[in-house]
Amino acid sequence: MEKSNISPQKNPALDYLGLIQQVFENKKRLGLFAAIGALLGLLIIFTTAKEYEASTMVVLESESNSLGALGQFGALAGFAGINMNQMQNNQIALTSDIFPDVIGSRDFLKEISSREFVFESRAGEKLTLGQYYVEEKPGNIVKKTLSFVINLPAVVLGWFSSPDPLPVNPSEVVEGEPELLNISGEDLFAISEIKKRIVLEEKGKIIRLSVSMPEPVIAAQVNNMVLESLIDYVTDYKTEKQRINLKFIEERVEESEKKFEEAQMRLASFRDSNQGIVSQRLRTREEQLQFEFNIAYNVYNTLKQEYEQTAIQLKKETPVFTVLEKAAVPLGPSKPNKPLILIFSIFVGLFVGFLINVYKVLIASL
Repeated sequence: MEKSNISPQKNPALDYLGLIQQVFENKKRLGLFAAIGALLGLLIIFTTAKEYEASTMVVLESESNSLGALGQFGALAGFAGINMNQMQNNQIALTSDIFPDVIGSRDFLKEISSREFVFESRAGEKLTLGQYYVEEKPGNIVKKTLSFVINLPAVVLGWFSSPDPLPVNPSEVVEGEPELLNISGEDLFAISEIKKRIVLEEKGKIIRLSVSMPEPVIAAQVNNMVLESLIDYVTDYKTEKQRINLKFIEERVEESEKKFEEAQMRLASFRDSNQGIVSQRLRTREEQLQFEFNIAYNVYNTLKQEYEQTAIQLKKETPVFTVLEKAAVPLGPSKPNKPLILIFSIFVGLFVGFLINVYKVLIASL
């Protein structure tokens, strides 16, 4: 009887288990790369500039609350001829969804970057935020090296390309045209650095604003400044239409009041000058002056009511921010996170060593 030449099949699970055992047999290589990762992590830690985080919490009052508060005066406003229902129907709700877009806009950040602060790390020198970040260019040595390598081709190409056009001088803009926002490359760099350090979080009705800066006092100061600028910007945005209307109506009220007083004086002077005189022509003239006085009074009274109504509308549309927690000077730095950086660097080193061991085992098995 012939013997079977069929060899037993290998178990794939045993092959994978053996592969893993061979990978971890070279522990020296794993330890070497873990040590390299740890050294790299320490290098990042000691070359990363410290940053301090200051935060504040505010609440934006809902539109329904303001409407309810003004609704208590509905009866009184009705006696004055003010239509509160129409005002409520014209109300446009304001939500916090636009806040991140406002803070991230170039106009907003350009204004923030132009503010001056005293930097203790620069021997008490007074600089704008934009100047500080352009001169310091914060970042660890690894980040700066990678940035240099990535930007090197663009720098080399820039040597052979045509020069950039000269920036527009704002004084040369034709009068009457909209004002142009003149931003240089350094301004864009400073704006991007500041933008990364401003974080806005929304938790229900509570808005948390966090700002990270290189010094603790400046972190609290910038936080307060950003919050104030945000409130001013949102308030102007929300009430601009009503403020324009109120200014226009106020001017018309002043004009109508002057005309009303003039009509009143003409009527009074005419009556004083013609007391006891019975004449149909004078009576007709008196009726004409009385008619002009009535028209002037009605116009003045109507505009006065419209002014009061618009003033109430402006007050109602003005956003109300309640500060729950003010920004305080941080006691310690928030960055760099030393334990996290060190653990992550060691893990990356181990992972790279593991991949190299796998590669060596696979090459040896071929």
